[in-house]
Amino acid sequence: MVGNQTENIRTKKKKTVGDVFRELIQDKRPWYKRLITAVLAAFAFSYTLFIFGVYEIYITNATFYSFSFDELWLPALLLGLAVTAVITVFLMLLRGKIFNFFTTLVFAVTLCAYIQCNFLNHSLGALDGTALKWEQMAGPMLKNLLIWALIFAVPFIILVFNKKFWRKTVCFVSALLILMQTAGLVNLFITEDFQNSSAKGYLSNSTIYEVSPENNVIVFLFDRMGYGTLKTVFNTYPDIKEKLTGFTCYDNTAGSYSRTFPSVTYLLTGVECNYDTPVGEYFRKAWREGNFLRDIKAAGFESKLYTEVSYVIKNTDNVEGLIDNIGQLTPKTDKKGMMKTMLSLSMYRYMPTAMKPFFWCYTGDLGRITSTGDGTFASDIHMTDDPLFFQNLKDKGVTVKDGSKGSFIFYHMRGAHDPYIMEADGSRSNNSNAVKQAAGNFRMLFCYIDQLKKLGIYDDTTIIITADHGITDAMTELDSVRMISLLVKPRGADSNAPMKYDASPLNQDNIRSYVLECLGIDHSGYAPSISEIKEGDEVVRYFHFNACDPSKKHRDVELITYKIDGDVSEFENWSIADRKPIEYPFYDAGRNK
Repeated sequence: MVGNQTENIRTKKKKTVGDVFRELIQDKRPWYKRLITAVLAAFAFSYTLFIFGVYEIYITNATFYSFSFDELWLPALLLGLAVTAVITVFLMLLRGKIFNFFTTLVFAVTLCAYIQCNFLNHSLGALDGTALKWEQMAGPMLKNLLIWALIFAVPFIILVFNKKFWRKTVCFVSALLILMQTAGLVNLFITEDFQNSSAKGYLSNSTIYEVSPENNVIVFLFDRMGYGTLKTVFNTYPDIKEKLTGFTCYDNTAGSYSRTFPSVTYLLTGVECNYDTPVGEYFRKAWREGNFLRDIKAAGFESKLYTEVSYVIKNTDNVEGLIDNIGQLTPKTDKKGMMKTMLSLSMYRYMPTAMKPFFWCYTGDLGRITSTGDGTFASDIHMTDDPLFFQNLKDKGVTVKDGSKGSFIFYHMRGAHDPYIMEADGSRSNNSNAVKQAAGNFRMLFCYIDQLKKLGIYDDTTIIITADHGITDAMTELDSVRMISLLVKPRGADSNAPMKYDASPLNQDNIRSYVLECLGIDHSGYAPSISEIKEGDEVVRYFHFNACDPSKKHRDVELITYKIDGDVSEFENWSIADRKPIEYPFYDAGRNK
């Protein structure tokens, strides 16, 4: 009798697969309770990553985009709603413990992503092309993953011990995340100026290789090519120095700012940026008040800029009437490319550090999302692509525009700035470096010079090679000098004379004056020209440095002005003259959110 009872008990304890599955999906909750939980968890997830994340990134960095918010907001919203619907339907097809598990999974990812974006991201760079050393971040990546694991586990622990409290937690926290981010979004709409260049035309490449038959002043700005990089190029590739016959290398030249913005805008306008007004307002003020290009146009010369609109102009309305290469066709946006880019940027912010390399991108490539109204892409809209510039230069060649009085042409090349896509011979490469790429820029320059010589107009051309800034490490204060490269081949210079050096104390202000002087334009209201400053002159110069915070999480926190009294190459001649907080950062626009 006892044996039979024992056998019956053993028989009852055995469960089939069907029994286990029925227990997993057994659910006494009414469908609408599961629906509320599912919708809140799903919408919090999609709202954070696909709607708010995309909107916030755009609004706080609108300057970098070639498309408008009007083109972005609806696709992002529809995508977010679609993801919400798909997740909700999927969860509603589940019941019981399976429903609880997958709902918790969605909620945990949302919670971790939100915390990552707002509290755990450190020193992610500005996506300005500067490559991050991911291989050196194994420790921080592991630590970050452990934090994710701990946060991720909390909702599951709550689920195991108290299902009622679990449901309230998922619903309340999901709703709270949605409301907090909505409040933040409303604040951004009210406080941020997120107009961009999308509907304001573009810089056209249609006459990029066209020069005047006489009196050309051509500036080649090699980005981030400080004087130290130039010396390395000369040492590594001595033939480059040998080919710079007729040039003078000015080895005592100070820059004005530590980054492309506002350095290039300042070079072309002379209007200082104190970071005390919104970025868009500074751009408008600089191009409205700067007389440099206005004086060139008033004197009857052509003026063309080939640069990055987002970093230098913001929108082409600002230079209307000042330059001759504003495109006339209506830009079109690749909606698929737009959404792919914005989602990558959103994931870059919200995903754990170990996953960020998969979403890294270069803001300089964002302009490639836009094409002209006739469907052409990259042939007319100017984008910085040195290998393409070089190849087209060889294929199409420099041409002369008959009847032109003279021209000022400004080419902004990638120079020594990453990402490095150019080899020393000028060919395209994904495995280059700063020195090789700068050398490739010089090879490209020599090709340009050879074509000017064949046209018989080289001797009547002034060529200026310079930089906007040197190295741009994230620092709280400078610990060494920041010099820019400056090489000049004046009109009429002996093209066979070896390159010479000149230690005259110069800065960007002298370059503007020199351009005007070479064009025969009165520059009495400007700083002295390069030709008017001699070695040994006592000139006090100033350099504005963007300092980061001690954690290096935010790179544009303080503007430190250095006074340079003496040779710029001696750091003992540098002293801090002023320091002030940066109220309206350009590269770190979201730091006050």
